[in-house]
Amino acid sequence: MDASTNRFLEGFTPAGRDYLTSCLIHEEYPEGSYLFHEGDVADGIYLVLEGEVEIFKVAGNREQVLGCFKSGDFFGEVAVLDGYGRSTDARTRGAVSIARIPLEPLLKALEGEPVSLTLGLFRNVLNHLRKTNDLFLSEVVNKEKLSLVGEMASSLMHDLRNPVAGICLASDLINMTHKDEETARCCNGIRLQCDRLIGMAGELLEFSKGEVKLNLAQTDTAAFLQQFRVLNEEAFRRTGIKFDLEAPPAPIEIDSMRLLRLLQNLVTNAIEAIGSRPNGRIGLQIWVEGEMLFITVSDNGPGIPDEVKDRIFEPFVTHGKKHGTGLGMAIAQNVVTAHGGTITFETAVGQGTRFLVQIPQHPSDS
Repeated sequence: MDASTNRFLEGFTPAGRDYLTSCLIHEEYPEGSYLFHEGDVADGIYLVLEGEVEIFKVAGNREQVLGCFKSGDFFGEVAVLDGYGRSTDARTRGAVSIARIPLEPLLKALEGEPVSLTLGLFRNVLNHLRKTNDLFLSEVVNKEKLSLVGEMASSLMHDLRNPVAGICLASDLINMTHKDEETARCCNGIRLQCDRLIGMAGELLEFSKGEVKLNLAQTDTAAFLQQFRVLNEEAFRRTGIKFDLEAPPAPIEIDSMRLLRLLQNLVTNAIEAIGSRPNGRIGLQIWVEGEMLFITVSDNGPGIPDEVKDRIFEPFVTHGKKHGTGLGMAIAQNVVTAHGGTITFETAVGQGTRFLVQIPQHPSDS
């Protein structure tokens, strides 16, 4: 895109537009690059030529996205006009081309422009402030909801421990009495499901407190996938959906139970999205490349609707589920972030969705 056609330059006089165009600094950023951080000194206004940039604030251990700017948009005018540092962070989504108008030429150009232009900029700033205020109120409501979730999770943890311990003890006794392979497999499945139940309640409690406590241990991709298969094979068989599971053996260090629940969440979402569609297919691939663990979950469902895809990792955001709480993806992101990794997705209406989890691995030198 030609920078001279950006919306920011529309209200300038021809002389002002030509002057600013001559002062532009063109910059290229790879995916995940930070253009600035909260508190940084304002260095001008950014015109987006290609790609997308998200503006967000960090609240506790969670990021709150305030807006996403695409080709033809501009951002960064708030700190320029008020004279203070940046009030947010700015990060690229994919590769991005930017044209930056430096601060001094911008202020010089504004001095010679009609007052109506400056008023237009202030209206744009006020619009951002209104949106931020709405997000703040939404965050207050979410915190109240999370407080209630925490109380519920604490009560669940207290009430579940004794009956679950009894189930585990009974399965152990059955396993010791009947030593055949099928009984051992079933009893192992019972214990895994009990651990999973307690773990889910624990995750809810931690999430409500803004905490994630990992229990990292060495395993390998094949064993991890086998655990997932044992926990879900029977339930998945009843869906009528074709599952493609693949995990070339490789050593990894992860919190297995937490990542198993993350996979459970992603695959369950995919099953619900496909619903009764014919020829439903879900793929799960786990592999290690270099020092990075990769996990992908893909489906050929209807795709994620536009109204939720930009907020899919926010708490209490759900769509199309009769009993959805909207916490599954927020917890999943917290778990991946606690591992030092990232979770992203690609989706297209009518063509399906693909989630990608990347978790760094740090193998020993031995």
